[in-house]
Amino acid sequence: MTDKTENAFLKFFQSLYDWIKFALKGCRNIIIPHTLLYRFVLIILIPILFLQAVVLIFFLNRHWDTVSHRLAKDISGEIGMVITLIQNPDVPSEQVGLVIQSLNNQLGLNLSFESGSQLSTSSSSIQDTSPMHALTEELERFGYPLSIHETSDQKAQIALQLDRGVLHALISKKRFFSSTVYVFMAGLFGFSFLLFIIAFLFMKNQVRSIEKLSQVAELFGQGQSVTTFRPTGATEVRQAGLSFIKMRNRIQRYLSERTGMLSAVSHDLRTPLTRMKLQLSFLEQSEGVEDLQKDILEMEHMIEAYLSFARGEGKEQTENISLNQLLSEIVTKLTRSGQRLDFHQECDVTCACRPNELTRAITNILTNAARYATKAHMVLGTYRNQARLIIDDNGPGIPPEKRNEVFKAFYRLEKSRNTNTGGIGLGLTITRDIILAHGGEIKLSDSPMGGLRVVILLPQSMS
Repeated sequence: MTDKTENAFLKFFQSLYDWIKFALKGCRNIIIPHTLLYRFVLIILIPILFLQAVVLIFFLNRHWDTVSHRLAKDISGEIGMVITLIQNPDVPSEQVGLVIQSLNNQLGLNLSFESGSQLSTSSSSIQDTSPMHALTEELERFGYPLSIHETSDQKAQIALQLDRGVLHALISKKRFFSSTVYVFMAGLFGFSFLLFIIAFLFMKNQVRSIEKLSQVAELFGQGQSVTTFRPTGATEVRQAGLSFIKMRNRIQRYLSERTGMLSAVSHDLRTPLTRMKLQLSFLEQSEGVEDLQKDILEMEHMIEAYLSFARGEGKEQTENISLNQLLSEIVTKLTRSGQRLDFHQECDVTCACRPNELTRAITNILTNAARYATKAHMVLGTYRNQARLIIDDNGPGIPPEKRNEVFKAFYRLEKSRNTNTGGIGLGLTITRDIILAHGGEIKLSDSPMGGLRVVILLPQSMS
């Protein structure tokens, strides 16, 4: 190959580099893979491809060019020896044919000579990028008019105008092309592919440890037990796994201590409230005494809610249950109590959850719908590999600016002190805590029915 070929290769790879740079800048999220494994694959693949490009451009190009010129020089040397014999005046013209036939047998050349004929034109159909181009350069050094063409069967048809006539030669491609180039390229790509497969399997094994840690973290976020997890993989991954175990133990210890403290404080508060109720019972009924009794009654409701929450928190085991059956049971109980509720099931959904806690969370929402609306509609389906529950009602709804506030403890949209109309402000708080503990989400928006829409997303069971 010539310098023109090398420049063409360099321009091609420069254009390829500019295109890749533009594509990465404009479409980064599409081209760059999102998973860690395939990013590792990309990190391994790019250097391999770059190395192969460098080898093909700089080493193989020079090797091919050198070998082609050496083989062409050997062929031109043999043809030059024939030309010398033909041009020798001591060799009679009638013996030239015998000389060429003898050389054909000894050198393995396909030569012929037309005595006294003239070459019509001096031309060449050999491309600059063809391995035969080196042969053309070598033959031109003899200084004779030359015609060389490449045949359909990959042979070079040569005609040289000599003093006595025209020398014809038909040279096979095997004479001026080395097959070691193909062997080298096959070995290069073969070993690169083998190394890539080995690296891919190794990185896949390393990533498996990270995926396992991610799955365990997801299960823990859903409130499921992860006591069987053991860190594996590289040192950094093991350290991350050990840090996760320490974090899990601290969170569980904190939740246990908080639940115990909440239960103890709530229980201890019931004693002074009982004494206050007893003392108020001996006082004469008046407006002030009635207000105090209402305050004590409201505090008792709050303490009971605290105790109920503390008793159920963290004690129930996670189960794989049919969410369709759980919701059907809830709807049956509520419709028996007179609530108007439509339930539509799009598909069967299995969810890993704590049934009693989830029942309480959904019942809180439906109870609020029954309190403020005359009709509610519930739809169970899936969305992006998650269980999706949509609850619509025709009540007054919640203003957009208040939808984050209603999840705060003791926050009530209804500002009266009547707990029968406004509750104590813990229902949605407890509901959100339960949904989040299951690894889900709860969102509030406007309902097509004119009231409030509640959307609950829960992870589907992995089994």
